[in-house]
Amino acid sequence: MTRAAGMRARVRDFDWTATSIGPRDKWPESLKLMLSVIFDSGFPMSVRWGPDLIVLYNDAYAPLLGDRHPRALGKPLRDVWPEIYAELGTLHEKILQGDRGSFFAEDHLWQIQRLGVPEDARFTVSYSPIADSSAPNGIGGILATAFETTERVRNEKLLQVLTQRLETEVAQRTRERDRIWAVSEDLLGVSNFDGYFLSVNPAWTNLLGWTEDEIKSLHVSELRHPDDASAGIAARARLAQGVQTVRIENRFRHRDGSWRWLSWTMTADDGLIYVAGRHITAEKEASAALRESDRQFRSLVAGVTDYALYMLDPGGTVASWNSGAERIKGYTAEEIIGRHFSEFYTAEDRKNGAPNRALSIAAATGRFEAEAWRVRKDGSLFWANVVIDAIHDETGNLIGFAKITRDITERRNAQESLERAHQQLAQAQKMEALGQLTGGVAHDFNNLLMVVSGQAQALMRRLTDQKNIRSLEAILTAASRGETLTRQLLTFARRQPQNPRTVSLGQTVAAFRDVLSSSARGKIDLQIEVSRDAWPVSIDIPEFELALVNLVVNARDAMPEGGSIKLTGNNVTLRGTETVEGIKGEFVALTVSDTGTGIPPELLTRIFEPFFTTKTAGKGTGLGLSQAYGFAHQSGGTIAVSSKLGQGTQVTIYLPRSHAPIAVVVSAEATTQSAGRGQTILVVEDNPDVKSVAVTLLEQLNYRTVAVDNAKSALNVLATGTPIDLVFTDVMLPGDLDGVALAQAISKKHPRVPVLLTSGYAKALAARHGLPILRKPYQLSALAEAIHSTLDPRPAESEQRQLL
Repeated sequence: MTRAAGMRARVRDFDWTATSIGPRDKWPESLKLMLSVIFDSGFPMSVRWGPDLIVLYNDAYAPLLGDRHPRALGKPLRDVWPEIYAELGTLHEKILQGDRGSFFAEDHLWQIQRLGVPEDARFTVSYSPIADSSAPNGIGGILATAFETTERVRNEKLLQVLTQRLETEVAQRTRERDRIWAVSEDLLGVSNFDGYFLSVNPAWTNLLGWTEDEIKSLHVSELRHPDDASAGIAARARLAQGVQTVRIENRFRHRDGSWRWLSWTMTADDGLIYVAGRHITAEKEASAALRESDRQFRSLVAGVTDYALYMLDPGGTVASWNSGAERIKGYTAEEIIGRHFSEFYTAEDRKNGAPNRALSIAAATGRFEAEAWRVRKDGSLFWANVVIDAIHDETGNLIGFAKITRDITERRNAQESLERAHQQLAQAQKMEALGQLTGGVAHDFNNLLMVVSGQAQALMRRLTDQKNIRSLEAILTAASRGETLTRQLLTFARRQPQNPRTVSLGQTVAAFRDVLSSSARGKIDLQIEVSRDAWPVSIDIPEFELALVNLVVNARDAMPEGGSIKLTGNNVTLRGTETVEGIKGEFVALTVSDTGTGIPPELLTRIFEPFFTTKTAGKGTGLGLSQAYGFAHQSGGTIAVSSKLGQGTQVTIYLPRSHAPIAVVVSAEATTQSAGRGQTILVVEDNPDVKSVAVTLLEQLNYRTVAVDNAKSALNVLATGTPIDLVFTDVMLPGDLDGVALAQAISKKHPRVPVLLTSGYAKALAARHGLPILRKPYQLSALAEAIHSTLDPRPAESEQRQLL
């Protein structure tokens, strides 16, 4: 899946077998239909399915999840929204149980976590049951539609505050009008919509020469200049339509016949028009433009708190300061007005001349815009979007700058977090694809090695010529090396058969110390410090030992002139943020640290790829870290690497804590090739060459054989009553039944017939228990021991064993 993949593709490619709703091909039609609906919809929609309320959602819903996306896919609702699950879960349970039909709420308040910070958020939500006849109560899940309305609710509250403030100001000005009516030099008056003045203040007589009674007796058209009639009529019409305030300019006639320019402000209330006029004959155009500009600017500055809005003089000194600037930068107006705006720049930017350069660009081009770090009064940094506009007077002279600063730190952090998540997802997908490729190659190669090794072992028992025997020994040595390579490939691909045992990590590492010391050798100081109280872990011991050897050898090779390697083991509790996979829970962290050359940052994303190595030719296969990567993930944990050039590298394997009893690990002892007593073994293998080798080796061990190609044929042989003492079957078989399913069927129908599995590729075996497994390619001695142990299991080996 690519970084830009949509939710339809994510749902399609997601591994649903690990969830309570199971694989996609088993999903009910109602779920499939509902997913098709939401994927085609541009509205934010989510499906919560089954008793665990497993979460699925479309692309439009992803932004609502924030940094929970895409990890929320396939998770129970309680894990996706833990902070609101107490209310949300109860509501969903009632809908699932049929106790209520649906739920709808507008601007519902949820206290959610956004980027780790609690936040009161508003959502308009709708939850509706999804019918499914196969589900309890006939309801399989819940369709959720959600729109975030947090910003709209905040804006409405802000608008309400501004409206209330305006109403207060109008009331105050009304009172002021009453007080200054008689002494005002402005023309104040009240008229009706018919065009007659009902009252005017003394300023009318002073300016126009008419008495109050004369003005009240004249229609407005008799006072107004004929050329200005249309504007006056339009103004009255707008007031009649409900416009709160109207401003116009026109000319009124003096009693001596001359005209006076007046600037009017009009408002309507209860069928009357209230007017205030100012004499602007001499300076009408200039003063009107300046007044309107000043009004707009002050209105903007007074109502904005999310932006820092302030003025600078031509030299960069702060001349004004709004409440948004105080909130963002921390300075009060008294503290900052009169100081240079470079106070807000970092010391490095000031040293580089960034403040003056910004003003120069704004002065030359009219505007400067940038994003950069800025400094608050308390010394903390924030990521700012900055705009500086040059202000000129009517003659073109620069009179200052208008500056707007916006704090976008949260947006920048969210964007960086999203980019990191995309990079981590791409890396995980790449490693999964490489695992599938290498796993398939190793599986086929193991079958080839089985044929080579088996035939060579068969010839060894028949030949006596020492020269031929040495040739066969060379073939077997090469096959053994090939088996080691495929073993590391399969471990990386997480398809290597595992035999996990719960062990004490400290004891296991201590028993293996001599091997690690010999691997380090040279001028290397190896220190091992595993905490005595380290929790038990469930691991495949040979794979664990191989992973440690690989890490120690890599560390040794990074220190050609000598150095120190330190292996530590400690208990840790992961919260989901420490690793790329986001795993949580109790783990033992096993760290191998060196003081070597370190790994270049550009190579860190490739170090786990099979066959990728920075060593010279002949110095390494490039499979050591790949094997360690596969071992960690197949054990239920993960692996992490940190490195600095010239300072060294740390590789940490996180192994999940096991609560099972610690198993007694018995050292491997040399085994003899126990010959059979003529028992009959049913061989099930679809590869003819491998089947031939298996039959040959079994007959050399004095067993009789019956060979078939698939599970169905094997069951038919058993059904005929043919005496079979043991079934020896490959895991990967053609048809509907694989080797594990065949073993389960035999256990039910023929419980006295034991089954021994063999495989060079075991993708799903880690989750299946109770069956012995012999790993391909196998030696004759291992085959003899496996057959003998399965036919005649000792009491101490009643637990599941994996035969190597």
